[in-house]
Amino acid sequence: MFKKITPDCQYSNITPRYIELMYEEENGKESQDIDFIIYKYIMNNKVKQLFIAKNEKIPSTLNTEIQELYDVIMKNNICKKVDITAETFIDYMYKQNISDEDDERKINKEIKDKYIKYKKIAKYTDDNTNEKFAYFMGAKEGAKVFTYHKKLNEWSWMDDDVYKQQFKIYKKLIKNKDIVIDEENNNEHSLNGKKWYSICIQKWNEEIDDYAEMTLCKGSFDVFGYMVSGYVYYFQNKVDRDTAYRWLVK
Repeated sequence: MFKKITPDCQYSNITPRYIELMYEEENGKESQDIDFIIYKYIMNNKVKQLFIAKNEKIPSTLNTEIQELYDVIMKNNICKKVDITAETFIDYMYKQNISDEDDERKINKEIKDKYIKYKKIAKYTDDNTNEKFAYFMGAKEGAKVFTYHKKLNEWSWMDDDVYKQQFKIYKKLIKNKDIVIDEENNNEHSLNGKKWYSICIQKWNEEIDDYAEMTLCKGSFDVFGYMVSGYVYYFQNKVDRDTAYRWLVK
């Protein structure tokens, strides 16, 4: 009844409402791929079962997504005569997607990864943090640096090779005095008991000997209450932040 779906992109902020909009047609707003939504519903319920099995509190965000996905399925007149909340239905549909041990291993890994993701999200939503940012933090994998993309109005994780390549460009711009990095803007931020260490890149106008652009970083203000202009990068480790700063300005 439903097919295998590629897991969510590592850095995405996909929510049930986003899925519903993504698969609606402009003419008639009919669902193009309800199978995808059913798959998400089944997998999220398997994650919920894992929280229950571990005798852990089920994150409110997970319960909310399950309910939203349920509502979408019901709107599409799917499974009207079946109780899709029953564990027997969830387990049956889960098994339908497993044809061999390799399938089972991959799907169970996806469930475990989602379980870890929701535990991360819960850490931030329980602290009344911006919900969109909480989902972003839940998508964290190996990256140790994140920034706020001002043009896209989105937070973004940056793998080591990505941010190092970006900083190589910044180093050239610093030498040309197109941008500046003030040490006084190297700050420490605390969020839900976790510390992050920032570095700020700011455009410079040499003619007027002042900052060229004074627009506040909206993401930094919304999440950390940090009022600063420019492009802010947050490091998981203070040593890494300090090393990056010294390399940029030397």
